[in-house]
Parts: sequence; C-alpha cells; structure tokens
Amino acid sequence: MCGSSDKDWRPVSPPPVLKLELYDMDGNPVIESAFMQFLVIHTTLWKDDREEELTVVELPHNASSKRISAAAKSRKRGVTQFGFKTIEPGLEMENNLLGDYTASSSIVEDEMGERGCFFVFPNLSIRLEGRYRLRFTLIKLPSLCDAPQHMIPTCIASVFSEPFDVYSIKTFPGMIESTPLSRALAQQGLKIPIRNTQENS
Repeated sequence: MCGSSDKDWRPVSPPPVLKLELYDMDGNPVIESAFMQFLVIHTTLWKDDREEELTVVELPHNASSKRISAAAKSRKRGVTQFGFKTIEPGLEMENNLLGDYTASSSIVEDEMGERGCFFVFPNLSIRLEGRYRLRFTLIKLPSLCDAPQHMIPTCIASVFSEPFDVYSIKTFPGMIESTPLSRALAQQGLKIPIRNTQENS
C-alpha cells in the first residue's frame, strides 16, 4: 500500500529477499568467504515494462496526498545513478521509493535449514500507487587489497523482480501473511516485520 509522505511508510510486503549463490572453480558452493563482506545490493524502482526508472519522480508543486495518485499519471523520469535530472518549471522532485536502498550480506539459514548468503530489504515503501518492478544490482565495494585502479565500486550483475502492484488506501485488498522464509530469517535476528493474518482475524 502506498504512503503519502516520508513519515507514512507502508512497507512492501513480503519484504524483498535475495539469495546469492557463489561457486568455486570446481562447482562447489562458497558461502562463508571474506569476499562476501564487500558485497552489497542496491535497489531502484522501475515501471513494470522495465523501460523507465521511477525511483525519483516529478510532481506538480503543492500536490496534496489526495492528488498524488492523479499526479502519478503525469510523472517524469528520474535518474538516480550515473545521470542528470532536468527539472521543468513548475515541477518538483519526490522520492517515490522510500526506505533503505542498499542491503549488506547476511549468512543465515532459510526455512529449509539450508545455509546461504541473503540480502534483505525490510523497509522499502513506495509513495505512488501503480505497477512496478524492483531492480537489484550486486555491487562489490573496494577493499584495501584491491589495486589502486580498482578502488571504486564495481557493478557485478543486476536482476529485475517480478511485477507487483502498489495500492491506494481505498483499493488495498489487505495484508498477507508473512512467508516461511521471512519467518526463518527473522528468527535468526534479521529485522523483518512478521505478520500472521490468522492470529489477527
């Protein structure tokens, strides 16, 4: 469900969780490695057709929370990385994606007890209703062991999520129960909001 302000966060549910599978030259899985501590995943918000980034959008000045949904129809593209943004007169930038954009690795067990490297985004929220995808980019941060010419973050790979819908308060169909994976990760100390619709009904 969308939120109309930076303080009115309605987290994406279930929270996005990514698992990194890394193998050595012999095809054996590598889980606990010093290399993992230099990996992060950064996320951006995109239109469901993957043609337009919507992490930052432009809305008419003085757009109230009641007009945000209508204003979304005239939103402009926002470039958040390796680009510049041109602001037209009468328009202002708004963060459409709220929360922590970057997640570090956690070595934990999934709901089947299998140990792995996971990246969790527990508090992402989207301001405007619509149909979106999240794009996740795996980035290697520089370390002291890197050569001087490699002392910059390196993008290793990226992937899009499946399309999903963000609802207004009036059209919101209701909360869903937390997934078994979310529960397993939360039990190991990861800060993931857990919901049980059966207990709340």
